[in-house]
Amino acid sequence: MPQRWHRWWRRAMFRLRPRRTVGVVTLLGVSAGLLTWARTAPEGFQQELMLNIGASVLVIAFSYAIIDPIFEELRRSRVEEHPLFDDQRFSEHVRAAERVVAVMDVGSHLLEGQASRERFLECLRVALRSGATARVLLLDPSSTAAEQREEEIRPVRVRDVICDNLRYLDLFTRTIPEPLRPRFQVRIYDALPSIQLYRWDDKGLISFFPIGVRASASPHLEVVMSSPLGEFVHERFEALWHHPSTRPLTEYMELPVSVRHAGIVIHECAVRFIELDGTRYIEGARMLAQLTDHGIHGLDLVLEDRIFTLSRVSAEDDADHAPVNQAFRLKYGRSSLGESTLIMKLAP
Repeated sequence: MPQRWHRWWRRAMFRLRPRRTVGVVTLLGVSAGLLTWARTAPEGFQQELMLNIGASVLVIAFSYAIIDPIFEELRRSRVEEHPLFDDQRFSEHVRAAERVVAVMDVGSHLLEGQASRERFLECLRVALRSGATARVLLLDPSSTAAEQREEEIRPVRVRDVICDNLRYLDLFTRTIPEPLRPRFQVRIYDALPSIQLYRWDDKGLISFFPIGVRASASPHLEVVMSSPLGEFVHERFEALWHHPSTRPLTEYMELPVSVRHAGIVIHECAVRFIELDGTRYIEGARMLAQLTDHGIHGLDLVLEDRIFTLSRVSAEDDADHAPVNQAFRLKYGRSSLGESTLIMKLAP
């Protein structure tokens, strides 16, 4: 216990340095000046007045240096509990944010219902215009962790929720003015989810992932992010954000490829894709001209320094066509892919 109080006291005193040093030094200087003046002044009312004022300023300086950091540390350590997540209240906090917005979740319920989604994204747009930086960290829908979480909270289809989230965030990114885009980032992590975080500036809502119920319907703790608990969750966010297995949304949505004919690269583009049972499938709309000119069997595809041949997935091939189309629609939306979409299978 003494060690714990010692660490707490050192942390409180450390916060003094960058924010209070100038004020404390100024007050001590004023106090020293008044007491020196009183010493040289003739005895009487003026000397007593200077002594009293100088002593009072000295007390204020010590209070500012010692007592105020203690009360601030107590305020930072205070935790407020909410019985469940208030969507509208959090969106309003985001609208007022000026520095930081951060979300770490499996899949965010804020992006599910149309009304909730539009409200949140509009508030997020306002925050970006105000100069805030927004980062969203969601679980990889193809990960084992997503499958496990889906088992924990059935009948919620966790992977479908995450895919929808990522698609809406990708669409939102495309509507942000170009100067604001660097301030909005979405990344996908592949790890067991442990903590949920919804942050605005120096405050955040923290929850865990209970069995049998979604985190949004469970109690949330509202904390100051500079508190020990807030710092712990922030470190977890940063560790996941910078982990080598975490990838940006752009890598999830599109795959950069080079199209070759007779060993020569004739076209480069980014294509939509899915991975099913270890095999990649791509949509060929962005290389239609090359396919028309040379045919599928006249082209190779270069991807990650590997060369692939192409074969079309057609409606006649029931073994591949139905599950591949279903996977594409889950990832990119039902309205984005029709039955006539040119889907091709990659083979090394």
